[in-house]
Amino acid sequence: MSNEAISEPEIDIREMAESGREVPDAQLYRVRIDGRVVRVDTAHPTGEILLSKIDKRPCAFELIAEFVHCDNDVIEPEEIVDLRQRGLKGFITAHKEIVTIFINKDPYKIERGDHTVAQILAKVGQNPDAYVLLEEKGGPPMPVPPNQRIEICGCEIFYSQPHSGGSSS
Repeated sequence: MSNEAISEPEIDIREMAESGREVPDAQLYRVRIDGRVVRVDTAHPTGEILLSKIDKRPCAFELIAEFVHCDNDVIEPEEIVDLRQRGLKGFITAHKEIVTIFINKDPYKIERGDHTVAQILAKVGQNPDAYVLLEEKGGPPMPVPPNQRIEICGCEIFYSQPHSGGSSS
């Protein structure tokens, strides 16, 4: 699309939805997500791009499109959203009940909430008698004591490794 086809420099999609008007092509779209106004430079972003605008990730949150007639639609991370869709007024997010965590760089689904080290290691067919669970929290992976419970919110990064220093039998 050439710049000549752009009719407006910046459009607020909520204002357009509430007035019942069609959303014209624009260089930027003002979009509300969880009450925050963000600017999007395409009329067709993905759900993941919209979540990233408010520093949220699809491994922990879902994106929900809100319409003026009280309809809501869940938007998948890879789904393309048409910001020019009539009646679209913005988005809200919600914590997922089943979130994604990463163990040894692979994604695993797990219920959000409190979990034991054994429950997390079981996702990769291991147990705390033979393996150590390490969690990465903004630094190098650190071991998690086997009796410590872990609050899972989504997107946590874990690694497992065999216990060292034991005798091999």
